[in-house]
Amino acid sequence: MTAVRHMTAKQYGVLQAIYYLVVVATEVPSGILADRLGRKTALVLGALMNAAGAFTFALAGSFFEFAAGEVLFGLGTALISGADSALLYDSLAAHHREAEYPRAEGAAQTIWLLVTALGFPLTDLFLVRTNGGVQDPVLAYWFTGALSMVGLACALGMQEPPMKRRLSTREITVGALRDVVHIPGMLRLIAYSVGVFVLLRAAVVSFFNPVLTANEIPVDNFGLVLAATNVVGAGTVYLMPRLMKRYGERVFMAAMPVSLVVMFALLMVVRAQAAAALFCIQGAMFGVYPLLMRTLLNRLVPSPERRATILSIESMLCRVAFALVVVWSGWALDVWGLNLAMATTALMGCIPLVIAPLFSKGAAANR
Repeated sequence: MTAVRHMTAKQYGVLQAIYYLVVVATEVPSGILADRLGRKTALVLGALMNAAGAFTFALAGSFFEFAAGEVLFGLGTALISGADSALLYDSLAAHHREAEYPRAEGAAQTIWLLVTALGFPLTDLFLVRTNGGVQDPVLAYWFTGALSMVGLACALGMQEPPMKRRLSTREITVGALRDVVHIPGMLRLIAYSVGVFVLLRAAVVSFFNPVLTANEIPVDNFGLVLAATNVVGAGTVYLMPRLMKRYGERVFMAAMPVSLVVMFALLMVVRAQAAAALFCIQGAMFGVYPLLMRTLLNRLVPSPERRATILSIESMLCRVAFALVVVWSGWALDVWGLNLAMATTALMGCIPLVIAPLFSKGAAANR
């Protein structure tokens, strides 16, 4: 958007906000749809929206065309978010194997990160073309759209475990909201998740490109850097089930925000390839975060009939926060420059550092 299609940092921030606002607006309705009509239905529709978004990006050249693509991507994210985790957890629970969820989720995350780690450098080699002296990665979007269509075919082949009964839309909505408010530890866990999500997403969405550009890393090496971060993430998430059993969950809940804030601080002073290497911290924490949060949240959800909706509520609140922060980050990058933008954004994500000591019981307690 910025390097090839000449969007400003502020416009990029607005486009990211559009994406997150669409996700926010449709996150809970899509979770209700998944609980009401089936998680498979939500996954099929989500893959279709992702494919349409990728193809739109491949053709886009103006702000409004990119905005249309962001809307499609937002719908795809909302439809898949919550439905995927709920389908996996309930499929295991149907066979009384829900204790295996961290290992199964960790295996899926590991495979995904390793595949993307391979895909990023291959994208650099084969899908980034030089046009008029500018490196253009538009082919990557055509290829991504095709992969999303493969994902659609996979979703069509999935089977759902039998549901005891399908609740009405009102029963799902009211019950999910009641659970979020009244289940001990649920609100604290969601508040913590919001803070860590802001730090994780800001690092890669708002500051990855500016940091690499400022340190004169060429565009055709961006994928290699992302690949390295994802390899680190894959290794971390592969080890997480065993590490969680050995050290407990609170250790990692403390480590995530502290590590990310340290990374932001170092990015303001470290230069050249060392700055790019610091994003491996984000990669490691990205391996920890989804597995830990989904394990804790799924453990707290009392009813499979509204599991996807509760997971969607947590995701919605995370994205609301980041939709606000990403606009700020884009404005600060344009007006204040890279270092001050990173510092103020990191401060906005420091909520978990304040509330982490409250996790002395409930969902965050060691088992």
